[in-house]
Amino acid sequence: MAKIEVEHRGSLTEKQFKELNIFLKKNGKFLEEKDRFSVIYSPRGKESLKVSNSKIDLRPRITNKKAELVLKYGSWGGNDARKEFSFPIELKKFEEVIEFLFILGFYYGVLQATNSYLYEYKGVEVVLVDVPKFGCYFEAEVVTDQSSIKNANEKIMSVCKELGLNVFSKKDFTQLLKKLNDRPGFRFNFKKQKFSDIKKRFKNYF
Repeated sequence: MAKIEVEHRGSLTEKQFKELNIFLKKNGKFLEEKDRFSVIYSPRGKESLKVSNSKIDLRPRITNKKAELVLKYGSWGGNDARKEFSFPIELKKFEEVIEFLFILGFYYGVLQATNSYLYEYKGVEVVLVDVPKFGCYFEAEVVTDQSSIKNANEKIMSVCKELGLNVFSKKDFTQLLKKLNDRPGFRFNFKKQKFSDIKKRFKNYF
């Protein structure tokens, strides 16, 4: 059965990012650092980046040289609860998966590259995300089942309040997505370009 990921997000200043790393290293449990490259698709057959309006969040991604195909299903925003499906794939077949999805009608979307620090704090996974040459934000999440979504939300909100973190409103989250999506060179259209050319730009992730 697919797990449900309850997740809250919000922006961080560079100062907050540094201070939280120091605090969580001392008071939480450091889990890992993640270098991640994602190919995030718009809905099939649509050349639109208003992905927050779609329940389908499809993204092949590479994390610390390990590849997977991920589908998150459900409405999403500053805080949400979505089903998550993850299927490991061989790194050498990543480009083949891009071709496979192209045949199925997925060809347009946005690229994302991040460096993240993951901590566990009071039962919540707190992720501090740095987007190179853009800025920082956080994700606070709990993996649970359908019956425990309310409790998970309450636990996350309590931790966010303690850490002084403000969660995005739906409007704020949509604005963040727009800023990320509008960065020059980060949109893709595989009807007009080759993934092999994109791969050269992000070769450090492969």
